[in-house]
Amino acid sequence: QAGEVRSPSLPALHGLGSTVAQLGGCVFLGGMEAPVCEGGTCQLFGRFGILVQLLIGTWCVLTLVVLWRCEAAAKRRPFLTWVGDMSKQLVGSLWGHLMNVFLALFVGNELEGGSTLNNQCVWYLMGFLSDIICVTFLCWWVTSAARPLIRKKCGIDIGEYEQDSHSPSPDGVAMVKGVPPWAMWCIQTGIWLAIMTAVKVVVSIGVFAAQNYLYVWLALAFQYGGLCHHQRAQLITSVIVVPVIGDAFQLAVQDGFLKRRDTEVDAMKPLKVGVDDAASDEASTESDSSESVDASRGGLTPC
Repeated sequence: QAGEVRSPSLPALHGLGSTVAQLGGCVFLGGMEAPVCEGGTCQLFGRFGILVQLLIGTWCVLTLVVLWRCEAAAKRRPFLTWVGDMSKQLVGSLWGHLMNVFLALFVGNELEGGSTLNNQCVWYLMGFLSDIICVTFLCWWVTSAARPLIRKKCGIDIGEYEQDSHSPSPDGVAMVKGVPPWAMWCIQTGIWLAIMTAVKVVVSIGVFAAQNYLYVWLALAFQYGGLCHHQRAQLITSVIVVPVIGDAFQLAVQDGFLKRRDTEVDAMKPLKVGVDDAASDEASTESDSSESVDASRGGLTPC
């Protein structure tokens, strides 16, 4: 009849509901199924994968060399001290890289064939980006909080490998004496790896819990970037292109809080100089007064 309003049919409502659900998934990306990269997942431990990882390792070494040479000449670390700091960072970076590779291989192989979240390069990139964004700054916070405790309780100053057994600590803390530099380096590297591992485990739990969001974002980036048909392009993007910037940033931040701090010593220098100047002025005043008295006794006018 004319003017009659028809109610929507059930198939129409179902289609509308599906459309709304898809739109919601596009907004939040948590309800979307990750796109499958045609051509298969990349292999981190193939010949090309190993070559790519060696190249990024070389880049890390060059970055640390540049950071060292950019230091002011007056404050530049001695070569052996820098070698200790550099090697400590490289061991930490290698350990973080291995943890990311293990995560990518383990999760990718476990989900192989049973899920669309099985691309090793996407998982590696998730681990790497979480390192840059979360692990680096959490390690900075933990190291800054633990540094005074390690110094006070263990007598170890992070970044100091040759502690003079004859010179007392400027701030009065009893430091460890008689430990060879290589042994001190091993101790400090072990402390750094322990901090990294603890922080990485916590962050990895959060990454795995948010995989439905994080993986979909990166998988979509791979798809729209045209990487899905090229396994080598996925490797280069995940292990070289993104880490070139990320590793340089991470190494610069870590180099700042892993090297020896001179704040305590530098803070005491102005105080010591001020005390010495005051003592010198007092001695000069006393000398002038004595000369004035002697001159007055002799009937002479002091200069």
